Amino acid sequence: MRARLAILPFALVVVASSACSETELRTVYEAPQFFDQPDNLGPTVWVDEFQQRTVPESDILFVVDNSCSMADEQEVLGANFDAFIQSFINTTLDYHIGVVEGDLTPGSPNDWGILREYNGAKWIDPDTPDKITAFNSLANVGDDGDGSCEMGLSGSHSALTTQSQIGRPNEGFYREDALLSIIVVSDEPDRYGDSNPFSTCGGIGPDEYIPWFLYDLKGPTGGDKVFFTGIIGDRPGGCDAGDNNADEGTGYWEVIDAVGGNFLSICSQDWATFLTELGLEAAGMKRTFYLRRVPKEDTLAVLIDGTPANGSTWSYDRTTNSVTFPVEFIPPELAIVEITYELIEDVGSAPPAE
Repeated sequence: MRARLAILPFALVVVASSACSETELRTVYEAPQFFDQPDNLGPTVWVDEFQQRTVPESDILFVVDNSCSMADEQEVLGANFDAFIQSFINTTLDYHIGVVEGDLTPGSPNDWGILREYNGAKWIDPDTPDKITAFNSLANVGDDGDGSCEMGLSGSHSALTTQSQIGRPNEGFYREDALLSIIVVSDEPDRYGDSNPFSTCGGIGPDEYIPWFLYDLKGPTGGDKVFFTGIIGDRPGGCDAGDNNADEGTGYWEVIDAVGGNFLSICSQDWATFLTELGLEAAGMKRTFYLRRVPKEDTLAVLIDGTPANGSTWSYDRTTNSVTFPVEFIPPELAIVEITYELIEDVGSAPPAE
């Protein structure tokens, strides 16, 4: 007799972090629930069953710094957008992708966070004819910003609050029931309030932004529907890669730490891999599946929609007790993933402790 587990709604957020690494990407996963007790005769064969998670709607907001040092980074972002959006192609996902400027005009908060337009449209959606060209135009925000009030936090906050109200410029972009991803691209710290010694920019800092992001955007239990990503300067001290350098992304790092956000060094030479995984996250897909019990590793077997998966297409991580698929082998939308294994220690017929 074997025990089976069925997937249920989201349970935990795991953050893979390293202060000095170029990338940090969190994984949202679903915890299966036990509902058949294992037999205590002979080795217990356990089956964790998952369905590839998907969402009907996803809103993605890019906040791109338009100060004088950002031209190269804007080009890199545009050149790698196809890696990001490939996760949405051939899915049923209804997505909105918009861009706002991150270098804000001092003293003009009513103008902060207004979505840029391309051919009269304020965001990219499944019906946009040439999505790559459209995004390149939107993401090319220029480099003629003021340079003193680079405030991605305030820009994204305004875009999703003030500017999204009825009758305001962004009306219709933000949807309460959709997954939401905020991606800030900047080579400077967030210069909110008095953090800039040369100018009082106003705006909001991490202390206000974090509770708004976690509890107000999607409500007190909606934290698993919001993602924050900083493509910013490393800590400590920023980064320098020849022609490409950046200050430490102070302000953004506080948000990343508090909400379990994602990080890519803006000095990285490889944006494509990170943006591919970020696209999977924004599309509601997952590539890591966390096991309910501890397996005898040599008995692990993976099936996708009933077909055995080749061992070269997945790997087991003992530290996190999870099975991970490379991006190129990620299970397709709505696929049933079954992970079968013998328990490393037969616990008889008692259900696992909660």
